[in-house]
Amino acid sequence: MPRRFPNIVLTGTPGVGKTTTAQQLVELSKSADPSSSHIPLKHLSINKIAKEQNFYDSYDEELQTNVVDEDKLLDHIEELISDGEGEGGWVIDWHVCDIFPERWVDLVVVLRCEDTNVFYERLTSDKKAETGETRGYEGKKLQENIDAEIFGVLAEEAKEAWPNEGQVVELQSVQAEQIEENAERIWTWCQQWVKDNAGRTDDSGG
Repeated sequence: MPRRFPNIVLTGTPGVGKTTTAQQLVELSKSADPSSSHIPLKHLSINKIAKEQNFYDSYDEELQTNVVDEDKLLDHIEELISDGEGEGGWVIDWHVCDIFPERWVDLVVVLRCEDTNVFYERLTSDKKAETGETRGYEGKKLQENIDAEIFGVLAEEAKEAWPNEGQVVELQSVQAEQIEENAERIWTWCQQWVKDNAGRTDDSGG
């Protein structure tokens, strides 16, 4: 059965504003006129799921981070996104995108923060929007994330995993107004996707 609503991955290095963008996007879907734009988007924070379900198989001492058991994680996510006959509308928020099967996702948005000073500040002292905790990255973990952002590592990984034209979009996420604009832009894309796919979903029951 074709999806009624698009599934989107918001990806990028830690600190680029994935969670904030996802939350704003969901709020846009809630505040839209239901008679013309009923697209019930749902935020799926992979970090939150991995933590709540303890989907870790080891701990990397050098990078000071838990290593996720990707098989368990993917099995769990597949159950979630298949609920409700897989109608779609999921906004998947994680710093990795190339582990997700292509059939799950309609758009991959790579958020970027190419202002090194802003990015450094976010990683070392900014508070996470969803928890209020301080990131406090340092040492190799800090340097690897800075290098990944400077060289656009996640953007390249996304393009390799999703080679179709237009499937991967890079958006700058440096200033607060850019985050708001990005959410608006993705919401507009969602509305257009539903219009473009209305016939396909309507004909699916025959």
